[in-house]
Amino acid sequence: MEMKYLQLICIEGETGTSEAAAAMRDHIGPWFEDVVRRRVHIVGKPLDGPETAKTVRVRDGETHVSDGPFADTKEFIGGLDLLDCENLDEAIEVAAKHPVSWFHAIELRPFAEGLEIPATLRGEDLRHLLQEFVVDGADPVDPSALMAWRQAAQARGALLLGHALQHRDTATTVRVREGETLITDGPFLETKEFLGGVALLSCEQAQDALELASSFPLASGSAVEVRRFIDL
Repeated sequence: MEMKYLQLICIEGETGTSEAAAAMRDHIGPWFEDVVRRRVHIVGKPLDGPETAKTVRVRDGETHVSDGPFADTKEFIGGLDLLDCENLDEAIEVAAKHPVSWFHAIELRPFAEGLEIPATLRGEDLRHLLQEFVVDGADPVDPSALMAWRQAAQARGALLLGHALQHRDTATTVRVREGETLITDGPFLETKEFLGGVALLSCEQAQDALELASSFPLASGSAVEVRRFIDL
């Protein structure tokens, strides 16, 4: 049975030397061509810098939008890909060939059961990423509220895909150092906040994405981060 994984491109602190940047730039093309040929890659793109992120919280009915990502750390998510792999071993092999893993890290998270990939998603023009975050101890969300949000986003033509991830304990972080693949259980960010799911949005304006984020049920008990995809 094939598994769907979210591959997070994790930048750890400084981006590194100019030689490292050149190596990542020169090898990302062959990596992408390989995963597309194998039909392992569903969709993905780099993200704009973390300073462009907006984090949305709703408290007592009032929407609060703050600049920056949900986690105040030197590490940040630089991009993501959706992978369709036979198993975790194949996902690790794909991640280890990604040039970012040679200098930074890649986190793999399996999606929760029930994810359906629209046939039109491959090659879709991604404009925004809505990341749904869960804080330890947050109250569970009513499934009917989630369904209502999904239906409203689909009616606007904004929702390309949205689904929960399995618990952060299922995360696998991959680094390659001196040709050796190093595997760590757990997410790359060591914070109480963790990524609970993602929704891929196609919005004409940033404000549209923020409105969808503020209406998402998790915004009332936790936070929702909005990041824009970019073309390199």
